[in-house]
Amino acid sequence: MKFNKTAGFLCSSALLLSFTGMYCTADAAEAKDTVRIMSIGDSITDGYGTEGSYRKFLCHELTEAGYTVDMVGPNASWGDAEYTGSDGEKFTYDPAHCGYSGYAIEEYPGRNGIRETITKGGYLAEYKPDIVILQIGTNDIIDNHEIDTAGKRLDTLVTYILDNISEDSALFVTTIPDLEPNREGVYQWFANYRHSADWQTQYSDEDAAKTVSAQIVNYNSQVSALVESKKNSGVKNIYFGDVHSAVTDTAAQLKDGVHPNDEGYKAMGEYWTGKLLAYLGGTSTDPSDNPPVQTPTEQPSAEPELIVGDVNGDKAVNAIDFILLQKYMLGSENIEGFNISGSDLNGDGAVTLLDFIKLKETLLKQII
Repeated sequence: MKFNKTAGFLCSSALLLSFTGMYCTADAAEAKDTVRIMSIGDSITDGYGTEGSYRKFLCHELTEAGYTVDMVGPNASWGDAEYTGSDGEKFTYDPAHCGYSGYAIEEYPGRNGIRETITKGGYLAEYKPDIVILQIGTNDIIDNHEIDTAGKRLDTLVTYILDNISEDSALFVTTIPDLEPNREGVYQWFANYRHSADWQTQYSDEDAAKTVSAQIVNYNSQVSALVESKKNSGVKNIYFGDVHSAVTDTAAQLKDGVHPNDEGYKAMGEYWTGKLLAYLGGTSTDPSDNPPVQTPTEQPSAEPELIVGDVNGDKAVNAIDFILLQKYMLGSENIEGFNISGSDLNGDGAVTLLDFIKLKETLLKQII
């Protein structure tokens, strides 16, 4: 379901502003459809120890942009909640969601599964979301649970969601942020990375951290590949999200090495606000959602031989390239030595978050 954007002027003197956190109402003749958003996921969506997760910032910012937002789901669906930041920022928001702390993509010994939970609960049929944000997989990573096939489990979950939402609705499937397995509060959670399967070999904290990072790259690559595959097969209402790119400083943005603090959640909320505003306004921040149209008369120009991943054009792929591409993805302009052509790692004619993920994966393979 597409919505026409009505920004600040929506709540002008001709309209009645009812600020209960998520509703900006108008006269019946001028009111626009309510946007129903369901956030599905694990403890990062739930907000483990940090009330409201990224959801509070998303709800608030979309409301400020003039949208009537209804966050939906079986959890915290009791009414408004209030946020007061350390900087004095204060607002109310709709806290409803479908996040479950400790859940994995699918159930396995020791973990409940999101797929089974939303299937049994029938939540998609009950709440009829216009937009679904799916962030899952962190607990699979924590347990080191069959990450090489996590994409298949995710595919089953994604297929279920797509089959149970309207074709006019949208599903955003996102990557997960980096983790710090050696933080004191979560150290034991990553026990499966500190020894071999037969317990004959013990791994150092440094080795465990490298393996965790590699598995996150592995999983996030499967997320992007899954979305791309669905789109290539003709699915029109699936979109790629990359909150991994929003949480850029785990030391400052993660409170315990796994869960974001409000600084991290605010970065995530701002990321999703930009993503959803683009969608609701009929545009996209993801070039793969709106590929350029090439007419029969257009011919691709000849390109000199390139080294894929060589962002700075020095004929090598290393950490300097990663830093430059990160600056570019964060919005820096006029970066000295930046090579657009070498930065297009997946060859789709644009430099996007997918290229950033592929470059990180390339560099990790050099390390491990």
